[in-house]
Amino acid sequence: MIITGVVATPTLVTAQETKVERIEITGSKIKRTDIESASPVSIITAADISMSGISNVENLLQEMSFSAGVAGNATNAYWTSGGYGTAQVNLRGLGIKRTLVLLNGRRVVGGGTGANSSVDLNMIPTSMIHRIEVLKDGASAIYGADAVAGVVNIITKKEFEGAELSVKAGISDENDGENQDVSLTIGGNFDRGNAIFSANYSNTSAVRQSDRIACSKFGTEEGTFECFGSSTTEGGRALLADGSQVQFNQDPDTTSRGDDFGPYNAAQHSFNYIPYLNAVSPLERINLSSVVNYEINDSLALFTEAMYTKRKGEQIVTPRNGFAGIQVAADFQYNPTGQSLEFQRRRNTELGAPFFFQETDTVRVVTGLTGTLKNDWEWDVAFNYGRNTGTDGWTFDIDPARASQTLDDSVCTYDNSNGIPCGDWFGANELSQDVINYVKYRREGTGGNQMLSWTANVNGDLIELPAGIMGFAVGAEKRTEKGWRDPDSTVLRNGQEDPISGSYDVSEAFIELSIPLLTDMPLIKNLTAEMAARYSDYSTVGSKTTYKLGVTWNVNDSLMVRGVQSTSFRAPVITELFGGTNGENLRTIDPCENATGVIATNCLAAGVPANFVQDGTTVLTSVGGNPSLGAESADTTTMGVVWQPEFAEGLSTTLDYFNIEIEDAITSVNGSDMLKLCYEDPQGNAQFCDTFSRHPVTKQVSELNQRPVNAAVEKVSGLDFNVAYRFEIIGLNARSTLDITRLLNHESTPFSGQPTIDKVGFITEDQGSYTKWRSNFSLSLMSDNWTATYSLRYIGGADDVNGGDFDPLGKSVDALTYSDLAASYSVNDDLIVSMGIDNIFDKQAPYLTSWNDANTDVMTYDLLGRRGFIKANYHF
Repeated sequence: MIITGVVATPTLVTAQETKVERIEITGSKIKRTDIESASPVSIITAADISMSGISNVENLLQEMSFSAGVAGNATNAYWTSGGYGTAQVNLRGLGIKRTLVLLNGRRVVGGGTGANSSVDLNMIPTSMIHRIEVLKDGASAIYGADAVAGVVNIITKKEFEGAELSVKAGISDENDGENQDVSLTIGGNFDRGNAIFSANYSNTSAVRQSDRIACSKFGTEEGTFECFGSSTTEGGRALLADGSQVQFNQDPDTTSRGDDFGPYNAAQHSFNYIPYLNAVSPLERINLSSVVNYEINDSLALFTEAMYTKRKGEQIVTPRNGFAGIQVAADFQYNPTGQSLEFQRRRNTELGAPFFFQETDTVRVVTGLTGTLKNDWEWDVAFNYGRNTGTDGWTFDIDPARASQTLDDSVCTYDNSNGIPCGDWFGANELSQDVINYVKYRREGTGGNQMLSWTANVNGDLIELPAGIMGFAVGAEKRTEKGWRDPDSTVLRNGQEDPISGSYDVSEAFIELSIPLLTDMPLIKNLTAEMAARYSDYSTVGSKTTYKLGVTWNVNDSLMVRGVQSTSFRAPVITELFGGTNGENLRTIDPCENATGVIATNCLAAGVPANFVQDGTTVLTSVGGNPSLGAESADTTTMGVVWQPEFAEGLSTTLDYFNIEIEDAITSVNGSDMLKLCYEDPQGNAQFCDTFSRHPVTKQVSELNQRPVNAAVEKVSGLDFNVAYRFEIIGLNARSTLDITRLLNHESTPFSGQPTIDKVGFITEDQGSYTKWRSNFSLSLMSDNWTATYSLRYIGGADDVNGGDFDPLGKSVDALTYSDLAASYSVNDDLIVSMGIDNIFDKQAPYLTSWNDANTDVMTYDLLGRRGFIKANYHF
């Protein structure tokens, strides 16, 4: 589906002359006639998108071989650090914050529900996309901060004549996961310009995980699966004064067994939460877009781009807890134990299951002037405004302060005479409606992001050298960004989340040169140097200068060698700097369970018993910001060859090596790693031992603290190989593409002197998959009135980073391939009908030890299964 470097050069024909138009490609501000540059760029065309049947940009990008790790999408909204329900792209597995997303070459405001750090790709409908260019190396010297792993430049349609209605519908093989997409595009040319308007509606229905899997599982040494559930149990469990743990009655027949309780047993009492999670989260989106170009005179033109997107999403949430740590007196009337106790956890199913909802509104307006000077230099000035506002929350939650009041009869009354009813929380379905009404509330927070920027650029031919004309570009930018997040008032009162508010501004200037060095010499058809430098001054982290030095060496008409050495940086975003404390239940593995060797020794020394069993799979983790953060910096090297042999017309191949090294990386070490590092070396890794606390009796980890710091060193390297071939077969035109990425290393060192963690060949518990091999293949056959495409996506085998003897069935996975088939037919000049089947062979996601949902890595594997779509495009 990706074509690298094979693009026809556009031309503009007038009555007086034939003129080759200069175009701007991603990775350079110098307009040129040659699409090839020193930096590797992959291109996804509108035709590729149409044949895929995909309605969301992020799904398309995350399936590409150059993506890795975690990013938000429709199937993992619970794990999206950039904002629930948002969708991003993660180039090279270096994180969504290190991939810069542009729209028509300009920055886009962050998306989400407040103080978010990355663009929400859900705001961009595929019907408006002309092509997507993916620059696969650092580009801070051209675009500024954030372009560490690369740049995704989404280019929308600029011109359109007539009107086109597009309607698409899809459904899974299980008769669920319905999705619809309707778009109307209208455009035309007028005397001195053109205009285009598009309206899009997209809707995706939910799919429950329980419709794909029966329960959460783990493997045993006998090679069989056992189901298990959450230790936050229905009916509630508690720690008694004598140190024992008890489970209260779970039998719904409360008339005879309401006061029963007994020893807590995880296998017997755990709660199956799979019915309360989505495999695919529902999404509804409305988008309105317009582009207008008006030629004021022969050397001056006005342009505007406007876009509005409303997105609604929701995810079912497990019945709420809200009970950890509440103390109850022995003589409390409803306490059947006769002892004082501490509630550990309680799954409050009597209140039902809430839904986590989001609604965002995003507005983006870009307007400016472009012109040509007398010496043919081109210039532009533009104003870019973006604002995103959102509301999110739960349809209901439990107020922990009020819940605590209902268990203290010095505050509550058994007859509800003072409006604070005492609650019988000791067993399932014992609660009165008065108690439910008292503790239940609608949880709702608001927030937003805003960006304002002014840019000015000039580019053209500077001087003529013996080997050709030196091109240049210079420019400046002034940008202000701010973000805010206002939690629900009840959440604030209970200290569960802090508000966020912050802003920064940046002033930047850059210069770029394209210098022809040699031409028409033996083994050197052309040798060109590309140089760029950019100065950035942030109000938060000070100034930074980055550079780029690239070389393109055309050996002959068939072979080009290219290379780039550049520096990049990323300034901390608003949440990293100003984010207050926010508690999240994050998947965490306690190394003291089944510990051996030095870890077992240190766990025992810390008071954790040898037979310790972790209570559940998540730990309450406090995350927030660090105002002392500085910028992280990176060095990037890419080297490659482009070969278009004369003996095979239509064949193009590229091979590129990439290496990215990040210093002072902004990182928060995940909870499992912090615990493991602490117990591996409590003295040498003392800073990790100070980040968590254990319950004094049960020794369970009760809280973890994560704060970002400039500490890590990260290194990523690999190879990208691409083949694109256009040919004829049995009288048909054909096109085949193959993209392969081989990840050579993906290392991170949390702190100086700490062990290096290499993710290559591993699937992590919360950071996605880093398989050695990823690949995409497609073959298209085309006649005058029909096209058929077969696509294959390959994900290499990998080991689970937490795999071991206790779960042998999930410690590794084999390679997996997904096959898709699509076809389109031109009924007449105005009507095109398309249809397709994704995941033809209904490949199921593999079971993993470090699953984060659905027993698998939802960041990587397909949960939906086989599904089909049908689409019609009518031009009128």
